[in-house]
Amino acid sequence: IDVGQGDSILVVFPDGERMLVDGGGIPAFGHQTRSQLDTGEDVVAPYLWDRGMRSVDIVALSHAHEDHIGGLPALVADFHPRELWTGATPDSPAWRKLRDEAARDGVKVVPLEAPAHFAFGRTSIEVLAPLPDYVPNDIPKNNDSLVLRIRYGSRSFLLSGDVEKPIERRMLEENEIQPTDVLKVAHHGSRTSSTEDFLSAANPAFAIISVGLDNSYGHPNRDVLDRLSEHHAEILRTDQSGLVTVRTDGQHLSVETRW
Repeated sequence: IDVGQGDSILVVFPDGERMLVDGGGIPAFGHQTRSQLDTGEDVVAPYLWDRGMRSVDIVALSHAHEDHIGGLPALVADFHPRELWTGATPDSPAWRKLRDEAARDGVKVVPLEAPAHFAFGRTSIEVLAPLPDYVPNDIPKNNDSLVLRIRYGSRSFLLSGDVEKPIERRMLEENEIQPTDVLKVAHHGSRTSSTEDFLSAANPAFAIISVGLDNSYGHPNRDVLDRLSEHHAEILRTDQSGLVTVRTDGQHLSVETRW
């Protein structure tokens, strides 16, 4: 879902269950005035409503940075998930706000860590990170991210959160990274992520970058784009294409974009 400089992914499973991974959000730095836009309520929710959705089954938080977690409290309140899946969650105001909303709605909080593998919605889900020995910092970091691989038939989707080079390396050491059809590129295409070794192992056919138009971070990084191109990945960017939709029946893949 195009949420500007942030992440939000809707997964609709073959049996109709729905999972929302992240809800976008707008960081405020230093003495900046916080935006009055609630990306969850004002961007993601209208998209779901427009598709006739009044509930989701799972909300998953990759990590507690504002551009991922900021819209989730409103989305939990609006769409009443059964469970909230998380990676590593050090204490922070944003995490407390989401956790409190989940508690008000009776949503079960389910921390996940690698290695884990379970069936869901007629697919297979693997948890690749955080790894069991990962120790979070006192404040949220990109490497806290929940990394999921979803398999359906012969196709797979790798949702990488914002993991950076150290976690990519650890996942490679654990032999967790395998060729994937669709890669949600980590950290908006930042140079902190998407190393050559990682991309060689993942070898994605499609690489989706969730990123804001003319953002101040320089995302996506030119070297990352070049590496993806060298691996013959078709690159799809929300700042250039808007909403990116991938569909599969477990064998064939189709991709479409829409502003």
